[in-house]
Amino acid sequence: MKLLKPLGILAAIYCCLGPLLLLAGTKFGNISLRQSTLAIILLAVFFFSYSLVSLAVFHKLLAQKSKVITTYYLGEKTVRLLICIGILIVYALFQKEGLVNFTMDIAAFYLVTMVYTSYYCIKEERRNKN
Repeated sequence: MKLLKPLGILAAIYCCLGPLLLLAGTKFGNISLRQSTLAIILLAVFFFSYSLVSLAVFHKLLAQKSKVITTYYLGEKTVRLLICIGILIVYALFQKEGLVNFTMDIAAFYLVTMVYTSYYCIKEERRNKN
């Protein structure tokens, strides 16, 4: 399966990012270790699941040589951003403490995921054109 390698790399990136965020959150924030760990795990699961679906649809469009790849690519990034903003708003409504740490965590996962998926999709699209 073509998705196994990129998702394995993404999982390895998340495994490295999680402890770094946990260390930063507990060192610079006043949030409990349990709450920070739970937030990081849930964010990693969400971003990984969303990337799995996103890359599966991307590969399907790429295999069909569809003309809507660019539109899908941009739309998927927009939807991911809106979902992240929605998650952040819901968290802010229900959990007042630790909002700065959670914002830092979600921003880190968002940026790492965006950079990696953008790089991977551009690389695959170039390889498919040749």
